[in-house]
Amino acid sequence: MIRTFAFCTLVTLLVGCTKYHSRAQGPFAREGERERPFVSKPLASQSPLALGAPAPVTSSGADDHPVVPPRGTLSESTAKADPPNELDDPNGFPPLRKRPEPKPGAMPSPFAPKHANAPKSPDSEKAPESAKGLSEVKAVLATANAAWKAVDTFEGTLTKREISPQGTPINEMVLFQYRREPMAVFTRVLSEKGKGREIVYNPSKHEDKIYVKVGKDDHPLLKAGRLAPPVSPDSAMVKEKSRYSIRDTGFGRHLTRLGDTVAKIDDGKLPADALTFHGPAKRDEYSYPLTAIAHNLRSGEDPILANGGTRTYFFDLKENSPSRGLPVLIIATDGSGKENEYYLFENIKLPANLTDADFSPERLKK
Repeated sequence: MIRTFAFCTLVTLLVGCTKYHSRAQGPFAREGERERPFVSKPLASQSPLALGAPAPVTSSGADDHPVVPPRGTLSESTAKADPPNELDDPNGFPPLRKRPEPKPGAMPSPFAPKHANAPKSPDSEKAPESAKGLSEVKAVLATANAAWKAVDTFEGTLTKREISPQGTPINEMVLFQYRREPMAVFTRVLSEKGKGREIVYNPSKHEDKIYVKVGKDDHPLLKAGRLAPPVSPDSAMVKEKSRYSIRDTGFGRHLTRLGDTVAKIDDGKLPADALTFHGPAKRDEYSYPLTAIAHNLRSGEDPILANGGTRTYFFDLKENSPSRGLPVLIIATDGSGKENEYYLFENIKLPANLTDADFSPERLKK
């Protein structure tokens, strides 16, 4: 009986070892079968309820032109450069590859960092013509401002052509005498229309009033040579006949206007071509060239030229000229190119040695 029990136990052990060997595990597994991994975890795309489902079977056929190499495989060049580690997971992602260096002449990436010290192309270093002209304008204005600051008194002849606020054309030549500080003005009409009309304005001594001697054909009721009642520069009667206030007489208004325009260009409030430097220009009014600067006005920028236009300043930059640095000719044209203003200063005398007596209303009585 004992022998029979021992024999049955031995048979049972032999059958168990045979089944264990058939699962390719344990010490009886074959060498090749031991290296084949056993996947016990489900794929990420599978439901956690399908743990017992068999793994999907992939095709054994090889792709002739694979886009991504199969997992666990290395290219020949990579294998030579970096041999596989025994601890590498054959089911892991392929190793990271170094980004190739850009080829010479290739376009840079739009996301490449911008280097502050990158060399500039020759074209980027070229300043626009308008910017170059602006530096010339500033140089002329510096000369003009210095010349105007040095003026005490001056006299000359002024030829004036303009349209009055009422639309009446004005064309006359006057003797013009001016004192800068304190500001005072005397004019006498020399041309036929309004001949003999004289004006005195000296606010520091005789209030803020304009004193007028009536000229030829000036007034239907007042004879030429009569004195009109003094009036304020703000009087409606004065504004109807004068384009600009007598307070703005002299060269200071023009230089201030140009200086303000330069400042606005520098601040980006006006385009660079708002001023154009034309340089030396030959005019019939002078025997030598004058230096021209054009102020290009947009619509609505100047109340006188409501629809835009151009006001050109001609500066006398001739050495040893009495009017050197001053804008002796100013011409304004509207958007169609039609002349709207014309002011010509000639025969300028500096200094004129004028006194308070030259700007007194008593002078009109002579």
